Amino acid sequence: MSELPSLLTIVLEEPGTLDRESAMYRRLVAARLRFDAEFSILQATEPLTTRSIGRLCADITSKYVVFMRTSHQVSANYAATIIGYLRTRTVYLAEPVMYTGRIAGNIAGTAIDDAYHYARDTDIFGSVFNTRRLADALEAIGDVDRAGLYTSYRLYWSIEKVKPLPAGYSVATETKAAIGLQLSTEAKRLVPVIPTSSKQLRLYLLRFMALFLRGMRAQKATAVSLEHLRELVTAHNMTEMLAMVEPLQPFEAAWIRWLADPCATTHLFKQLSDKDSYLVFLQDQPVEDPARLLYELLFGDDVLAIAKTYLPRTLRPGHARPGSYNFYQRPISPHSSILFFDRPLQADDNAEHLYDYFRINHPEFTESYFAINPKSPDWERLEKKGFKLIPIFSTEFYEKFLISDLVVSSQIYNIRYRGKSFANSRFVYLQHGIQLNDMSDWVLSKYFDVFIATGQLEADYMAGLAPVETLNSGLPRLESLAREPRNSAHLLFMPTWRFNLNQVSTEQFLQSRYFQAIDQVLTDPALLTFLDATDRRLEVKLHPNVEKRTAHFRFSERVVLSELSYREAISSAEMVFTDYSSAVLDASFVHIPIAYYHWDHAEFFREQPYEGRLDYEEEGLGPVFHHHVDLIDYLVNERFASEDPLYRARRERFFKGVDADRINRKIVERMLAL
Repeated sequence: MSELPSLLTIVLEEPGTLDRESAMYRRLVAARLRFDAEFSILQATEPLTTRSIGRLCADITSKYVVFMRTSHQVSANYAATIIGYLRTRTVYLAEPVMYTGRIAGNIAGTAIDDAYHYARDTDIFGSVFNTRRLADALEAIGDVDRAGLYTSYRLYWSIEKVKPLPAGYSVATETKAAIGLQLSTEAKRLVPVIPTSSKQLRLYLLRFMALFLRGMRAQKATAVSLEHLRELVTAHNMTEMLAMVEPLQPFEAAWIRWLADPCATTHLFKQLSDKDSYLVFLQDQPVEDPARLLYELLFGDDVLAIAKTYLPRTLRPGHARPGSYNFYQRPISPHSSILFFDRPLQADDNAEHLYDYFRINHPEFTESYFAINPKSPDWERLEKKGFKLIPIFSTEFYEKFLISDLVVSSQIYNIRYRGKSFANSRFVYLQHGIQLNDMSDWVLSKYFDVFIATGQLEADYMAGLAPVETLNSGLPRLESLAREPRNSAHLLFMPTWRFNLNQVSTEQFLQSRYFQAIDQVLTDPALLTFLDATDRRLEVKLHPNVEKRTAHFRFSERVVLSELSYREAISSAEMVFTDYSSAVLDASFVHIPIAYYHWDHAEFFREQPYEGRLDYEEEGLGPVFHHHVDLIDYLVNERFASEDPLYRARRERFFKGVDADRINRKIVERMLAL
């Protein structure tokens, strides 16, 4: 270690083979041509923890240290800017402009405001630490998790403000904001309880608190005490900044309010037409109605139970306040404005099919609109069908949203405008798919008045999360699919995605088991011979996240990348197979045989932000294959051609309660009664 340069050591956290093709690594190596004597690159083959960082600081002799991953992104001038700054002064901390998504084209134009500070990832990555000062701080704050080390370091040395340098660094993922973070079992506090007047730091702490609480819903137990959390919430007056938390993490916002005032156990979560939805927090107390229990979590020696309850609207805080506008006060009538939408650039999902039914069967509702991006290829098609279209997320859209009495969508977006949001107005969530996995944490973070379920299995699961809001009607597109004329001409393969591949380089993607398993199917000699001999095609619908990698898959005359919509591809398929995609359930609903190919069943859910809920072997609506050879044997011997009574019985049980002829009608009856 004595040969390391005196200015900067870049520590790359890469437990496996160093990805030398990543954009980050290539930019760092290119910078060595100019700054070879100024910095060196050190690979950390073990995951970085507070302890391992302490050991590194004891060994590194350079004045500064920065931690990175090759899956992250740096702007082209990152190294030059950082080194140029460090050469001329001694600092405790230096950092670029930090991003969670794409690095902005004009970094200098990034607004460094409260929203920036709250959204900024505060892990150790990308910021340059003074090595000796970090080592000194670790002697005092070595019991915090690595995720809290950056903020703890700033609190410890009273670094209240840091002006970002004109370079960019991105962790290239927003996943953490959605799933939170889970601390190491050794961590007994988030950060040291050191008061600060810095709003920057208080916003960092607020986000850290929200992410920790979100992660606790999955982690279930921690050594961190509730008393410590209350100290942090109170010391930094987090409740006055909760407007930052509320839009994306409303569950955690209510939780922080309870931490600030544990005597107030019941907190409003979502306004509804009749009874409002509340979260109840009980420390070391039993829940009155166990059926309403959402979580039971262990904080040190304390047990925290979180439950759900419904209370009359008249009990809502501020209900009778003159200045409080009630978006439910106007009943839904033919004069109401109603907004429908699917994805911004893609329709042909549940909202389109429900809107089509609604405009034909309820022409008296003249102010119902379908929102979509004018650049979408579906705009012209929908216009020809007679849809009343408005550009989604435009000024016109938000003005319609403000005066609308109801919003109906297959997507949940964080829409807020002039005091209106889904927290205080009517929203029917049609879903895009069916909940096969345990998505409880995600569902409980969302606002909706009606949640459309498909079949008894899903409805029973949702009843434990949203018993008042759940409607077992089935997805609107299923009614359309059931009416489609059958013209079976091909087999259909619909693999889903793997979250651990979100940031990998092309080289790593091609080496992944995911790519190799799919490509092996597409190029299997026995399958190609079968397709040729029977004059069939294998249509492949790749997940949208794979579209930029499409060229790497080896398609052929008989194995083609499908250009059909999902509905068209499914309705014209002879059979459909997938790994884990719930989209194949559409095929099963209309009696098209399905199958599952679980080539990575042992580790699949370890890499996903959710847990498995469906036992595919015992409850799946088609056979499950774990090995390539078994799947190919099933296909080429056409064992899918004859219906298996076992899967017919499972299908009937799975879709119990769904009438294919009344799906849209049932949803419309419920939404107009809100």
